[in-house]
Amino acid sequence: MFKPFLTKWPFLFKLRLFWLLFLLLAVIALFYFKIVPFGSISYHRSWPSGLRSGQGFILNPSPKERVEIKSGQPLRLIGDPVYFSLATPRTFNQAEVIVTYQADLASTSPLIEAGVLVDKLVWRYDLKPLENRVLDELEWMKLSEGSLALWQKEAAYQTLDFFLADLARGDLVDCPDGPGRCLAVYNINPDFPDQAVVSAEPAQPLEISQPLRGAHQLYVESAGQALRIELDLVDLNQDKAPDPVSLNLYQAGKLVDSQFLDDPNLEMTSGRLVEKSLSLEHPDAAGVYKVEIKASDDIVIKRLLSSSQKLSFINRLWPVSGSGSLDIYTDAAYLQAKAYTPASLQTIDFGGQPLPLIEAYEQYEGQAPINNSVNLIRLERDDVILETDGVFAFSPEAILNPSLPRVSRYFRLSPVSRYILADYQTPSDQGQWKQARAVFNLVGAYREKGKYSFVLSIPGLKAGSGQSLLVKEIRVNLSGRTLWQKLFN
Repeated sequence: MFKPFLTKWPFLFKLRLFWLLFLLLAVIALFYFKIVPFGSISYHRSWPSGLRSGQGFILNPSPKERVEIKSGQPLRLIGDPVYFSLATPRTFNQAEVIVTYQADLASTSPLIEAGVLVDKLVWRYDLKPLENRVLDELEWMKLSEGSLALWQKEAAYQTLDFFLADLARGDLVDCPDGPGRCLAVYNINPDFPDQAVVSAEPAQPLEISQPLRGAHQLYVESAGQALRIELDLVDLNQDKAPDPVSLNLYQAGKLVDSQFLDDPNLEMTSGRLVEKSLSLEHPDAAGVYKVEIKASDDIVIKRLLSSSQKLSFINRLWPVSGSGSLDIYTDAAYLQAKAYTPASLQTIDFGGQPLPLIEAYEQYEGQAPINNSVNLIRLERDDVILETDGVFAFSPEAILNPSLPRVSRYFRLSPVSRYILADYQTPSDQGQWKQARAVFNLVGAYREKGKYSFVLSIPGLKAGSGQSLLVKEIRVNLSGRTLWQKLFN
């Protein structure tokens, strides 16, 4: 019925109408992709890539020495870790990262994890599992509900609810010494009563005069008196960025106290040493606390004073000053070490086993006897970055670790191991490929110039090893508030 009417329209009018409709559709598309009015959108990048893969939003993985991108082939990751950015038109509350991949990895690299950057100052990523072959290959009985799974050496529990109820009481079947001895975990940190057991003896003060560089976390025990932490700091002023310092105190995963030291940054890049101090005192409360010293690598902790001698550093320790040999103790059976300068190259004695540091800035790994409850780390000189899944201390008596054993790449079942609890789902098979997903809370995640920063981590994967992770696709599903929620809230 409209054909006779349309035939009477001049050609120029039709052309203008066409362009008006085109502009209207372009504005609608721009509005949709820029505003995302319904609160959700999906971006993906495929390899081999094409224009339809959304490569303008998921930026190229880096650094170049850890990735191989060849025409007509999947993305190949040959080193750890690998970073990529996601450009988004607005902020979102949640991201679901889905990775389709193929793994050609040795038994020493059983973990594949993804993460989002949540703190740029200390480069902290919120890591979530994609694959854990230690769990996937474990021949124990398994109970699962959703992503929560329990592996049992013997069939002591018929349901997860019964196990969790006993765990909440701190009384598991076949665990006479408590869950801390027979339970390991992955991607979960349950609370149970004997995690809070502390010494009945009044605490004695501890002074650590060994300088430490950058951010550190530690466990400290309070027997009931006021808990006090004092820091003497030195700002090296070697970079342009300001160097604020935060001293945060946590109990049972909750922030209970905090102190902050701002930096006016008046001496940036001058190399002039500026001394500062920061302290925190918390009222009487018996228990085990976690202390976070949040600082950049431009800050040196010259002296640390604690009201309790029970004090251990969590996962990472960076002693500096060039003062000579140093003895450090750990409850872990493996160690990662990196010489920060050529002057720090040496052979470390780790639990009686040699660990040679041959090149600066390269990470080396060592193994000590697994049955030792405490291992000695003897350094000929410091300025070495030490990392492990356990804790470090400057005396065997100071070692304190309320955390449960984690199913990491170096995890080994002990004779008393009975249970493993994990928030984890095995990747799904997609023919010759696998697909795994991880969900991240983006509220408070670091975002700069419209980009979120993500990481793919394969601990133990090194360039030149002949091993790799082939990535066919990375998809990120984002969700957040709708336009109407933004307008009316």
